[in-house]
Amino acid sequence: MRSTERPRPSIRLREGKVEWTAGLFFLLFLGIFLCAQLQIESYRATALYLEDALAASNLASAVIDIREYGISNAVRIADPQAAYERYEAALKENLGLDENWECANQGLITGPVNVEDYIVYNVREDVVTAWHVEENGTVWEEKGVLGKFCSPEGIPVEATGVYSELSFPVKGFLGVTVEARKGKLVDIVVN
Repeated sequence: MRSTERPRPSIRLREGKVEWTAGLFFLLFLGIFLCAQLQIESYRATALYLEDALAASNLASAVIDIREYGISNAVRIADPQAAYERYEAALKENLGLDENWECANQGLITGPVNVEDYIVYNVREDVVTAWHVEENGTVWEEKGVLGKFCSPEGIPVEATGVYSELSFPVKGFLGVTVEARKGKLVDIVVN
């Protein structure tokens, strides 16, 4: 009589199979971790590059009215529209942008740079006057109390200065492109 049951295959465990599987898993994990770290460092380099360029461009546009300063010792930016034009020229120079506002260094910024916000703050006694300059050239005014008036990034405005914010695309890991934003406030303090 023959049995109709199939014989069970014999399972032989080879030594080290678990170690090989665990080793490959950890190697894959290490590869993903290193790629993530590389991407984070790339984003950090872009942020530092933009922060320096923004600070320099804001300072280039923050030209005070010397006549007013000589008469009343008040630090004031007289013409927000002219300051915005100086800002655009300095930003194009500092970031190496072409006429389409695209950066030559595609590794850091992969598309056109947009000026999202440009604000000139004039402080006189306890009043802060914010002049918002739009890309199309329109200028509108906002007033607040010194110590309670903050920039869009939440920093209290304590002296005359300039705030600007940019947005730009950054190419990430595996070709993923993300939209990044960077803002910076600079103050003009005369001692």
